[in-house]
Amino acid sequence: MELKTGTYESTLDDKGRVSVPARLRERYPGELVITWGFQPCAWIMTPEVWEKVSGKLMGSDAISEDEGHLLEYQHIVQAQVVELDKAGRIAIPATIRRYAKLTKDCLVISAENRLEIWDAEYFYTYLEENKPVMQEARKKMGSLRLFKLD
Repeated sequence: MELKTGTYESTLDDKGRVSVPARLRERYPGELVITWGFQPCAWIMTPEVWEKVSGKLMGSDAISEDEGHLLEYQHIVQAQVVELDKAGRIAIPATIRRYAKLTKDCLVISAENRLEIWDAEYFYTYLEENKPVMQEARKKMGSLRLFKLD
């Protein structure tokens, strides 16, 4: 079984590069798009996924014109093309490193159709700060029913 998700520890080197775990590299060949995530992190995705995501960001009738401009500034105009180097690293542009608050210790998170690069300390702080939201979501889901498979 192949999971498309996972969290891996990595480090940001002196040149602003983060190593992508070997088991994820084959899913991200060639040119990739990197941009700001919704939370302070970097999103990395294939051009095909980027086309769909950027289209949804810019094509929603559910948001106002002002909201659309803000989404454009945060995600669309921040997008850049990157590639994995021969050692499996991605160079994170300085503007994205700053936004994502990246320091030495990072996490490479594989979501369904993208990678996210988070500062490790910030990620765990973010989860802790949002613990009440997660607990409320679990209550709504009925966490005891989660593993009832019948």
